[in-house]
Amino acid sequence: MVGLNAVYTNQQPKVVGHRGSLYHSLENTRHSIRLAAEHCSEVEIDVFLLKCGALIVFHGGGNDKNPGCLKDYCNINGSILDLTYEQARKLKFNPHHQEFGCGPAIIEELQHEYYIPTLEEVLRDAEQTGVTIKVELKGPGTAEPVLELVEKLGMVDQVHYSSFEHSRIMKVRQLRPELNPDGSHRYKTGALFDEVPEDFVEQALKVGATEVHLKYSTCTKERVCRIHDAGMDSMIWMRGPIGMQYDVTHRFQDVGNEDESMYRTIMATGVKAMCVNKPDVLANLLMKQVQPNKHEYVYY
Repeated sequence: MVGLNAVYTNQQPKVVGHRGSLYHSLENTRHSIRLAAEHCSEVEIDVFLLKCGALIVFHGGGNDKNPGCLKDYCNINGSILDLTYEQARKLKFNPHHQEFGCGPAIIEELQHEYYIPTLEEVLRDAEQTGVTIKVELKGPGTAEPVLELVEKLGMVDQVHYSSFEHSRIMKVRQLRPELNPDGSHRYKTGALFDEVPEDFVEQALKVGATEVHLKYSTCTKERVCRIHDAGMDSMIWMRGPIGMQYDVTHRFQDVGNEDESMYRTIMATGVKAMCVNKPDVLANLLMKQVQPNKHEYVYY
């Protein structure tokens, strides 16, 4: 996606809120996810299994080989995986962490709303709003207990699964191979890619993925066509606020940070879903395409 001037397109992708609506509320919290549900068809969240057996919604620092770091997020050393849920629930977020796009004023104003929620709390909220939840399986051992919880709540058709660690979504497919009457998989899984290998489609098919999730800057028409031709759906994901700011400062200077021009460019690839940090901006853009005189979404 080098040279990001957009070609206008009528493609209407699904709006997916990345960690909720993180520029208006603290990421991966119930408040942020409920806010995103107002105009997203789907919301992406991050899930860990703690040593006490609790499934929690949290991102944290580190990388996908060593996730859940608490240093920048909560001003303490260690990993979320070192804690019980009772301990995790008491953590206080660092309002000045630059990855928190909503900024310190909102975090301090709504601190009574902000704690690390359980996956069950988030899913019960989603039952009420009707939004589809895309669960990224962040830590080890997450696949089976997440499946069991989703089934206990009767939400199989409202929850999808994804991971950069493809063995986790392969586990989902092995445990739940059920098909719909049309032959499609009932349990939806997404193979996440950061950098894209030449055989990325084959890798996704090998683990039984129903979707391929590409980093926005690696998404091209050719790759999207390959995904669709293989019978899978496509989605792009945006980096977090720190990564996006770096990209528009050092890599893509012909567009703003998740402004309409950037979104139009991505839409021109024909991708079917966009997991974005500013879902209100994308929702307004799509609304203007079909209802040019409609008022924009505004948060209150």
